Amino acid sequence: MKVRTLLLALAAPAVVALTTGAQPAGAQPVAELPEPVIIDWPTQDKLLDWAAAVEREGQQNHPEAYAGVAIDPILGTVIVHRVPSTGFDDAVRRVLPPSAAVRYVDAVYPERELAAWAAGVVADTDYWRERGVELNLVGSVPGQCVLVGTEEPARDVAPISARYPGWPLCLEHDGGAVLLTGDEA
Repeated sequence: MKVRTLLLALAAPAVVALTTGAQPAGAQPVAELPEPVIIDWPTQDKLLDWAAAVEREGQQNHPEAYAGVAIDPILGTVIVHRVPSTGFDDAVRRVLPPSAAVRYVDAVYPERELAAWAAGVVADTDYWRERGVELNLVGSVPGQCVLVGTEEPARDVAPISARYPGWPLCLEHDGGAVLLTGDEA
């Protein structure tokens, strides 16, 4: 199931890691980190089921509008990212029970379009490596942009935006982001 895990749903977009993070030769081993604390919210399973139903409906019947889904277990809400569409909104209401709390978030791009652009960036991994740009991650911010992680996003903005003119890109490193809407290229 592609529904985001609890932590991702609360904190971050889905990301496809491109590097393994192997340590260089001679590096000191990293101290073991404590096991993460996983909170099991009482409504979590129900919300995940509802989110899966929204995801199926969106991907199968409304790919032009569906941009992603997440849950907020604290508020007991399903968060639906979508390009505004009355038809998709009505379909979401049909697949969820009347008691379901739903928050709609307007998106600019559907999931399938961002996924195609992200796949294009991933396909160019060797191209970028040959030019000294190491892609650390490629994914998307639901409905908004293709997320590209590099070591030096400020340096890499110009060549990456030139390679993908008109694509909505967000370049980042350690949480610092440079947003390209596609108009800057």
